[in-house]
Amino acid sequence: MDDVWYVIGLLKQELKEHNEISERKFELHQTIKSHLPFFACPNHFISKEYQRDIQRYTYCKKMKVPPYEGSYGNQPKKWIDKCNVIEKMLNYIQSEQYNKKKNG
Repeated sequence: MDDVWYVIGLLKQELKEHNEISERKFELHQTIKSHLPFFACPNHFISKEYQRDIQRYTYCKKMKVPPYEGSYGNQPKKWIDKCNVIEKMLNYIQSEQYNKKKNG
């Protein structure tokens, strides 16, 4: 996995350089997703912790309940950060699916 993270670091640097000089900007998750099959198995990034986070996020959104006791201000910062990442990725996936249907 050290080699995989090393390559991701290289991709991150390449992306930064690309976005500085190019009009077309890319997000890090787009870059990793498109290059990952060339250097690693995507299953290396699936963990039980991440799956539980996604399940908790989905349940809370569907049932309209907070993940932890209390209001927004009482939710752990780590959880709020995870929610932002999950939401961003779900939006990205939905956008990709919509574009495939639209262009397909």
